[in-house]
Amino acid sequence: MLAMLARLGYQTAFIGKVGDDSFGRMLGKAIQETGISAEGLVYDAGVNTTLAFVHSLAGGDRDFSFYRNPGADMMLREQEVSKKLLEGCRIFHFGSLSLTGEPAGAATRKAVAAAKEAGKLISFDPNYREPLWENEERAKEAVWYGIGECDILKIADNEIKWLTGLDDYDEGVKAIKKWSYAKLINVTLGCKGSIAYYQDRKVCGKPFLSDRTIDTTGAGDTFCAGVLGFVLEHGLNGLKEVDLEEMLTFANAAASIVTTRKGALRSMPDKEEIDRLIRGSRKNRAEQKIVKTFPVKLQSVDKVKGFVNDMSQIEGDALLLAGKYVIDAKSIMGIFSLDLSNPLQLQIEDWKEEYASVIEKYLH
Repeated sequence: MLAMLARLGYQTAFIGKVGDDSFGRMLGKAIQETGISAEGLVYDAGVNTTLAFVHSLAGGDRDFSFYRNPGADMMLREQEVSKKLLEGCRIFHFGSLSLTGEPAGAATRKAVAAAKEAGKLISFDPNYREPLWENEERAKEAVWYGIGECDILKIADNEIKWLTGLDDYDEGVKAIKKWSYAKLINVTLGCKGSIAYYQDRKVCGKPFLSDRTIDTTGAGDTFCAGVLGFVLEHGLNGLKEVDLEEMLTFANAAASIVTTRKGALRSMPDKEEIDRLIRGSRKNRAEQKIVKTFPVKLQSVDKVKGFVNDMSQIEGDALLLAGKYVIDAKSIMGIFSLDLSNPLQLQIEDWKEEYASVIEKYLH
């Protein structure tokens, strides 16, 4: 995630511990080569660097194996956390991996508390890895702690089900909100895209599917970096639906590019490459759009209300045409400005066959 933010031009720093061995020194060199400050990286001569092996499965998914009993990352102590970095940052991001054991768990909680006290935004990604936990109960306790502390939450679809026991994302997020004051909750759905929950809004982000996907390692971190980059530019207050759409589009596009490359740390795209993918996708969608027009009749207040509610299921523009007037079909006030005694023309700019059942009861 830090590598992606650095690629986008932001100053980033890592806080953690590795062994004072060849693997640890290699990692220290690697993060610096990708533009991440190693000021907060501590080397431990007494414990080896944790090793993680990633086995690629069919379809680009992965299986993880860890060598860590203990590993140096678990041995970070409270007094080794850089206060200077916490005071100088704008966003402090953490995951559940540093909460799997002590003393790193206590160091993590202290860092979160210090960052919050300094008025920094807190970002959390559970990034649940079952083999690293003593038991599921402890893992859930740690994840709920992170959810309760953060302003920005990124959580995967399978993690919602694992944590809440709920298959429905909306219901899962409702359960999470009982524990959390997070202003922005993003749910990643793999090849199905993502969803942003902000205040009372829910915005879906379309995926950027590629037949060149070979490795999904780092996709979630890349998505998270895209979101945090947006927050660094726009803040967390007063976001509109169009802002959330822009955020998800950029984050999904960046994650898609990473899946077409091996590895993660050195595979991050730059902003120009991401923007190019977005422009190409929009051009392709525009070329593939099917515009359809239907006569509809809306002769009662209740029918107009139901119609506007149903139109929210239509992606893209839905317009009502009445003579020289063109009204947004999703605007109840706009519709009431028309003469509803006569049939209107409903024009859907990006027709999909699934919309037929939505508009059927309004056809004239």
